[in-house]
Amino acid sequence: MTKAATVTHVQIVEWCRQHIATLLDFPVDRIPVDAEFDTFGLDSGAAVSLVVDMEEWLGTEVSPSLLFEFPSIQLVAGEIIRQREAAKAKVVA
Repeated sequence: MTKAATVTHVQIVEWCRQHIATLLDFPVDRIPVDAEFDTFGLDSGAAVSLVVDMEEWLGTEVSPSLLFEFPSIQLVAGEIIRQREAAKAKVVA
């Protein structure tokens, strides 16, 4: 079982905050969950790094466009949970 199958919304949010804080050398408490990624000054290289690291952490594929389609930590976490629940529903159906 992958982490993606059991991770919570809160865990995703905290992982993203910590990862972005590390990338930008900011204190984690200065990374708001509802701010858009571009307000942090993340360039495309940092965004790709975030997605790749998230894939490794979750143990599942993450769309490279995720950060652009869902432009805040809160939205990304919600979408990952939504995708997981949709996949579970497909298996049950």
